[in-house]
Amino acid sequence: MAVRGAPFSYSALAAPRMGVSVAGTTGGYTVHTWIEATSYIGSALIFLAFFMRAIVPLRLAAIGSNVFFIIYAAYTGLIPILVLDLALLPLNIWRIIEYRRLERQVRAASQGAPDMAKAVPFMKATKAAAGETLFEKGDAASQLYYLEEGRVRLEEVGVEIGPGALLGEIALFLDDAGRTATATCITDCRMRTLNRKQVEELVMMDPGFGLFLTKLIARRQTDNLEATRAALA
Repeated sequence: MAVRGAPFSYSALAAPRMGVSVAGTTGGYTVHTWIEATSYIGSALIFLAFFMRAIVPLRLAAIGSNVFFIIYAAYTGLIPILVLDLALLPLNIWRIIEYRRLERQVRAASQGAPDMAKAVPFMKATKAAAGETLFEKGDAASQLYYLEEGRVRLEEVGVEIGPGALLGEIALFLDDAGRTATATCITDCRMRTLNRKQVEELVMMDPGFGLFLTKLIARRQTDNLEATRAALA
């Protein structure tokens, strides 16, 4: 997975150079010493973030840097640094929350069916009578089908599918390739369809849906291979 650069903060460059002196002592250590240390720790965390490839550790390092620079700027009166890191802190926290949410969506998609409710606004309703052929092997692919009611048989592989199934998705992702099987309605069917452009938009909107399609295509290809072996046996 490609990772964008760590959130940049001018405080990483400027803070350690600020020769700010703060009077007073606490427990034998000067306040100046530990306040200055926060600027160096914050700078070190930002430096480390630029070398991190994983999203969550990168954001956690950025959050730690924000916290240390907020402390440093609050004690030394460096308002621009304080404002900058106060703005970056909730942004970095929100990015981690977003990433965790995306992880859960992808994990859920890998374990079950997609949430087709997200696709319904893009879909076109259609019907087909029993015995009607939706498409034949070799036909050009322009759309996939989501079966709401009825049963469909994929002739070449001898597989029957029912409500909740997707079909016609393999050829949709194979440029200049036709349908890999003939689909015939066993009963009256009610379906919804998505064309290629709409499928691409939906995958961009919901990566979990894209993962589900990938798994579905892999399973269909396995079924095709097993059917071919059985026919040759």
